[in-house]
Amino acid sequence: MKQKLISIFCILIFLFYSCGFVFAENITNEEQTNEETGGQNLIDKQEEITEQIDMANTKLEYVQSEISSTMLRVQELEDRVLEYQTQMTDLSGKLDTLQSSIDNAKELLEVVEADYNQKEEILKQRLIAMYEAGETRYLDFLLSSTNIVDFISGYYLITELIEYDNQLMEEVGNRKNDIETTKERLEKEETQLKIIKAKKEQTTVILQNTISMQKNEIAKLNQEEKDLQQEITNYKLEQIQIEMAIQQATNSLGDLNIQYTGGEMLWPVAISGTVITSGFGVRQHPIQGVLKQHTGIDIGNTPYGSPAVAAEDGIVTYAGWLGGYGNCVMINHGNGLVTLYGHGQKILTELHKEVKKGDLIMEVGATGNATGPHLHFEVRVNGKSVQPLNYVKAPSR
Repeated sequence: MKQKLISIFCILIFLFYSCGFVFAENITNEEQTNEETGGQNLIDKQEEITEQIDMANTKLEYVQSEISSTMLRVQELEDRVLEYQTQMTDLSGKLDTLQSSIDNAKELLEVVEADYNQKEEILKQRLIAMYEAGETRYLDFLLSSTNIVDFISGYYLITELIEYDNQLMEEVGNRKNDIETTKERLEKEETQLKIIKAKKEQTTVILQNTISMQKNEIAKLNQEEKDLQQEITNYKLEQIQIEMAIQQATNSLGDLNIQYTGGEMLWPVAISGTVITSGFGVRQHPIQGVLKQHTGIDIGNTPYGSPAVAAEDGIVTYAGWLGGYGNCVMINHGNGLVTLYGHGQKILTELHKEVKKGDLIMEVGATGNATGPHLHFEVRVNGKSVQPLNYVKAPSR
């Protein structure tokens, strides 16, 4: 029974990745070809499953002939829970941003209105004074000059006074426009805030109901199924956390304003004789034994300690352990482009450090989910993994 549940776990992981959760694991070609008979049986099973499932379908599907209907229901509910939790996080972020913007707009409105009222009052007093003085007052003032110096001085004062009045009227008009613009923005943002709050409240209710339904279904499972369910849940949560960490590192630029402007990047392993042992795209996972998206390339024929180098100038936005990636380094090159280096034996750079093309950043290893020394190399554009060979040229063999 335990062996069958392990097989089921692998099947569920495969189907989970058909939803779009991507995480790269690595192995060399030689180790892939040395799988035992049990691995071959699993491959045969995969072929049966893939005949039943459309890989392009983004909705999670489960193999009902292999697991109980209760287990299927639990997994379907869990995926809905994770989806709603993601929506809740997104809505909370939007609410915080909007509330902060509204608070700032209200403070600005108070300042602008106070300034407007003050200048408007000054302008009123000036207009009253001008009306009472009449149009001849300025002329009388000039004609009363006893000499040319007084005349010029008087003319200068009158010119300055007229300029002040013009500026005052312009400032009052600008402040009035600022108030109207701020009020319009405030009104729109407060409307958006109400909509998002209502959406969050609705999602909260749906999430709570879904969690309750899932708990009821989990209570029907036997102990072995419960243990398997917990393993699957932990695995899914780890993938989400890792993807969030990657997205955060992708969006970080540090203090330096950089921008990748194109051109061929440097091969990330600085020794001769390296080969690509696993390419970008859908492949059979060497450890889990299921088909999944490989988000980068594996560079093999790299002994432990081989030098991994920065493919391009940039800023280190991640340097540490990252789940199945093991010791991992991410470099932001600007313009939405990030490179990732995984499974290092030792990290030789640090967070926020500016690196140049060819700088040593890591020793090749087999940390994380890997069965032998190699470098996992990814290129991401605006957070999405792309074909690395569009940016680096593999060395000739």
